[in-house]
Amino acid sequence: MEEINTIISRMIASGSFSGFITVTGVRISKDLASAKVFYSVFGSDEDKKRAAHNLSVLRGEIGALLRKRIHIKRIPSFSFEIDDTPERASRVEKIFSKIEKSHEAEK
Repeated sequence: MEEINTIISRMIASGSFSGFITVTGVRISKDLASAKVFYSVFGSDEDKKRAAHNLSVLRGEIGALLRKRIHIKRIPSFSFEIDDTPERASRVEKIFSKIEKSHEAEK
């Protein structure tokens, strides 16, 4: 996970990506043949769409860089999936905040 995050961070610094992308997790299949890389994007919906497109287009390049950095026989084929956990957590936090304010107003 750290290696993929480092590669993406360097791509952002070089201008290959825009926005703030963080790798939040990697789920590897039991047979080690495939992996899902979960990421979050700090930015607008347009930033998220652009990040998804860029990750898809640059997947081969990311895989090649990963092969150079990690010395294992086979790098799993991987796909990227957006992790909306931070957004869901923020919505839940806002709901709790509203509930707390309504309880305070009732006192």
